[in-house]
Amino acid sequence: MQRYLRVYRKLCEMSLETLMAYRANFINSMGSSFAWGIFSFISIFLLTSKTTSVYGWKREEIILLTCAYSIMIGVFHTLFSRNFERMAEIINFAQLDTFLVKPMDSQFLLSMRWVNYTASTRVLLGIGFLFYFRRIIAIELNPLAIALFFVLLFFGLLLLYSIWFIVATFLIWSPRLSNLIELMYSVSGMTRFPGEMYKNASEYLFLFLLPITLIITTPIKFLVARASLFDVLSLLFFAAVLFVISRKLWKFALRYYTSASS
Repeated sequence: MQRYLRVYRKLCEMSLETLMAYRANFINSMGSSFAWGIFSFISIFLLTSKTTSVYGWKREEIILLTCAYSIMIGVFHTLFSRNFERMAEIINFAQLDTFLVKPMDSQFLLSMRWVNYTASTRVLLGIGFLFYFRRIIAIELNPLAIALFFVLLFFGLLLLYSIWFIVATFLIWSPRLSNLIELMYSVSGMTRFPGEMYKNASEYLFLFLLPITLIITTPIKFLVARASLFDVLSLLFFAAVLFVISRKLWKFALRYYTSASS
């Protein structure tokens, strides 16, 4: 474990050095990330400006949902999304061999090789708006409630990562379907809305979307004292099961990988 932590710290340092080498691009990326974060809040304000509730969620709760989404997606883009983009290129151009021959877990290296520091602005925006609107809505929070909220966000992040990695694994069989990663950005965007809005969909579609609807809504339901034991256990269950599936599926898919030397 310590060896992986040392390696990851070095990878973070390398990503930061690369970022600092192109400072103009760094500033532009920071501005773009900040603008997208602000836009997500503005869009929610506009969508809820003429209503007090949507699908049983109060306007203030939806705003808190957007705050949690900003935190979650900011962390995800900082740590993982760029790696999945590179993963599609690596598999398509038969460069996966360089990761498989290294004396470390290939899933770890592919998932965490690059760190996108510029996306962290969305995390800061989300945390800032979260505590600001908490005061307006007058939600009483104690340190334990805040800690458990972020624990549930962690499991939501694990669930989102697992879904992305499972989808990315199918690139082993179809390397040219790199647009699957682009599709996952749209899927991730669906987590910013209340899960109740998808219940009108067909049963099969809703069952497919169920894990996605738990990623953000469960932590916010817990924060506003609306979460049931079923909601919490469902999030923990899907996060654990899909992470295990992502590990098993990756190892299974590697059996069918045709290396560049083959």
